[in-house]
Amino acid sequence: MLLNVRNQEIETARMQLVHRAISINEQILQNLPPHEWMDEFAWRRPVDADFHEMILNSLGFVIAPLEFANPMFNFNDRAVIAAIAGESGFAMGIRSPDFNGIEHEWIVYAMSVERDGVSYIIYVRTNAAPMQENLVQLTTSIIISMLIALIITIVLWLIFANTISSPIRSLTRRARDMAAGNLDAKLPVQSNDEIGQLTESFNHMAKELNQMVSSLELEKNKHETVLHNMTDAVIAYAANGTLTHANNAATVLLQFDDEETLENKSLEKMLPLLGLGTEFPTEAVESSIAVNDRFIAVNCSPYTTRSGKIDGFVIVLQDITKHTRLDNMRREFVANVSHELRTPLATICGYVETLLDGALEDGEMAVNFLRTIDTEAKRMSSLVTDLLELSKLDSSNSDFEYEVVDLVGIVKMAVKNCSLLAEEKGQQIKLSEPTEPCFTEAALGRINQVLVNIISNSIKYSPPKTKIELSIEEDEQYYKIRIQDYGMGIAKNDLERIFERFYRVDKARSRAMGGTGLGLAIAKEIMDAHGGKITANSGLGTGTIMTLWFNKVRVYSMDM
Repeated sequence: MLLNVRNQEIETARMQLVHRAISINEQILQNLPPHEWMDEFAWRRPVDADFHEMILNSLGFVIAPLEFANPMFNFNDRAVIAAIAGESGFAMGIRSPDFNGIEHEWIVYAMSVERDGVSYIIYVRTNAAPMQENLVQLTTSIIISMLIALIITIVLWLIFANTISSPIRSLTRRARDMAAGNLDAKLPVQSNDEIGQLTESFNHMAKELNQMVSSLELEKNKHETVLHNMTDAVIAYAANGTLTHANNAATVLLQFDDEETLENKSLEKMLPLLGLGTEFPTEAVESSIAVNDRFIAVNCSPYTTRSGKIDGFVIVLQDITKHTRLDNMRREFVANVSHELRTPLATICGYVETLLDGALEDGEMAVNFLRTIDTEAKRMSSLVTDLLELSKLDSSNSDFEYEVVDLVGIVKMAVKNCSLLAEEKGQQIKLSEPTEPCFTEAALGRINQVLVNIISNSIKYSPPKTKIELSIEEDEQYYKIRIQDYGMGIAKNDLERIFERFYRVDKARSRAMGGTGLGLAIAKEIMDAHGGKITANSGLGTGTIMTLWFNKVRVYSMDM
């Protein structure tokens, strides 16, 4: 406030000096010849000790009035220097003597003017002492007023402290407790006035707020539990792209090391990784990406405030690996079925057309053609039979009749069924029998079907005069039938897919041997239906080991 008053006083003094300078310029310097300037200053008014006005030449020496045309007066302050440079100058705190030789502090103003091509300086100054005295008086008055107001305030505070301040202090402490999370405490109501009503309202507000916070906390815990136990990954970002939430599935699905790594991924960095472009979306967008061996469906949706402004983004990730692989398998299955049926049909159609065109008359050729047609028809029939078998297994409509059987007897029966095929190639099937029976619950015919399929594969894909070894091992839960051959073996890349439908390691050789490509797929389905499994271990050129896993069944003697 004092600074504003001082500035106002200074501005008032400056304006007075400016008006004086303009008046001297218009009434004396521009209106009278130079030789009359001295007389005009003398006639204008007597010299005032607190206010001086004069005309200087361009070098700063006094021309009029006569009282200042004295070497003791050297006007070279900042204002004069500015005027000599051609600009108006204003300065404060300039110390110089008056015409009596007494030094004062002055407020000065110098204005550069021109007459008849000659430059002059109109210099006016006023004593700063009156203004300083006014400011001192004002400061004293303000301080006294403040002291009086302070004393009155202290007296009033002492009077009303017990009636007003005490309840307010209690409310203040209660507000701090509420801010710290303590919403259970209740303030006593000590009066029926406005303070008492305020206390009652405050207690009611605390009660309602406590219930609301409890409800929100319960809902938050529910949402947190739901989000963190979702199989879908959920990631939330604020409008500026910083991460606000991510559930456990997000870290697992995106295969980051931990949540701290995910927190370092802003939305700007995450969008390109998820195939959503580089710009923040303004509406829901979708994409699909592959992360290592997984396929992920991505959906990013912005959410808005009531005013329609985007407040953040929610990204939902779904693992569609299983669906994608099933879809790919379905497409490949349809393509394989079409291919497997088209090949024999093309052969049959070609031979039938040849016979109709006249080859029927050549008895020997006709017989060869008909034998080929019969072979291809049987192959198609076998393929259709296997497809129907797989369809029944897939639909869980299999007519399995389970019973407790001895695996040793089933293996012997399968070896006997395949012995003729092995003898034709000069191969030997060697069975290492366990000393005790191996009981499991199974459909006898179906297990025999699996064993015959695998043993016959070992015979087909092993060179002549080799050995095929069978053994039965056990652990705490399973009996394991191992079938090992020393044939061509299976490459590591092919080993992972041999149980897929229509998958053949060597397609041309498999068809030449009469295979449909469904045998191992059927075997896997049968073993899965029995609660067991089938595994393979092989290397290219080192042979193959197929292992069938059967659940143990404990059989108690009737004599016990």
